[in-house]
Amino acid sequence: MTGLRAASRALAWALAVLVLGGCLGGCVTVVGRGRPAAGAGAAGRPGQPSDESLGLARPFLSLPPVTLDPVPDSYDPAADASDDVARALAAARADGRPVLLDFGSAWCEDCRAMSALVDTPGVHQVLARNYHTVAIDVGHFDHNLALAQRYVDLGSVGIPALVELAPDGKLLEGDSDGRFANARALAADQLADLLVDWLYSGAGPAAAQH
Repeated sequence: MTGLRAASRALAWALAVLVLGGCLGGCVTVVGRGRPAAGAGAAGRPGQPSDESLGLARPFLSLPPVTLDPVPDSYDPAADASDDVARALAAARADGRPVLLDFGSAWCEDCRAMSALVDTPGVHQVLARNYHTVAIDVGHFDHNLALAQRYVDLGSVGIPALVELAPDGKLLEGDSDGRFANARALAADQLADLLVDWLYSGAGPAAAQH
């Protein structure tokens, strides 16, 4: 009976450790002391535990909070787009986030669809946490065109058009196939997935061409 009670207590302790590990998300190390190596001297006698600790039970350190960046959801024809891009690049150089340029105009139905997608929780969170976003009005293809032509051929791809810039202003990803011009057919999770892919693409094909 004594052996059965000892086994029951050992099982209860094992279950308690498993439950504690689950509550802490698995982010713990085991508390304990190791056995001495063979032939240990004063630091550890045969049959005696050594003084070397195997670790402390504590969760991993939490990451610092992310400062959310404002996410524009409309195209302002009165905005100074060049100044907005310059300020976004300055912010990008400070924190390492890329810049996302969104070229469009309020008269465009697909641009309004893009604005609605940007307001969905998933897309908004990706942008706010990971990008410095600038919405640039291009009017009826007669406004801010010189700025747009640095990065994308709007005559070929249409609007809306998105491009990603590195903090140094280098083009990382761009709209070369008009994938966003039919934003009405684009689901929010598709856009969110693409924006996440762009974050990890680094110097992709678009960057290699410039």
